[in-house]
Amino acid sequence: MFLVFLVGTGLLLGSILCHGLATVFIVNLAVRLIRSGYTGLRFGKNVAVMMVVSLITAAAHLTQIALWAVAFLCLGEISTFAKAIYFSAQNYTALGYGDILLSEQWRLLGPLEAINGLLMFGLSTAVMFAVMGRLVATRLHFKLAHADERRAARNPTTASNGPGGSPHAG
Repeated sequence: MFLVFLVGTGLLLGSILCHGLATVFIVNLAVRLIRSGYTGLRFGKNVAVMMVVSLITAAAHLTQIALWAVAFLCLGEISTFAKAIYFSAQNYTALGYGDILLSEQWRLLGPLEAINGLLMFGLSTAVMFAVMGRLVATRLHFKLAHADERRAARNPTTASNGPGGSPHAG
């Protein structure tokens, strides 16, 4: 059983590393796009950013599923890569059809992969929510700034004289 936990821990650490790299890439990309002014004003651009974030996240999950599948192949538990991916995807997503089973010695790897997948889906959700929250905040900031500019253009006295609109107020 110690060997199973050792292998499972190694796979979990590999998954965390993979997901961590994807998360760093997503955060750097989002920061670069927000600072460059790409996001904010246009709804379509914000949707494009979220699509890219979703694709990167999905690629990270699929990479982790493949990592576990390779382990099942190397352990001799599953005969083909296609079956190993299928089995790994079931475990990672906690779907678990149960039509493919590991030997008694290695069967604990299935639940360990499910724990891995659930943790990584939680992390992905948090990252996506953070990016979306930042996009919404940036869009709101631009909308409020533009509303202030329009208001100032309609009433230049208020804008130039501060609160109250009179140079003698306050």
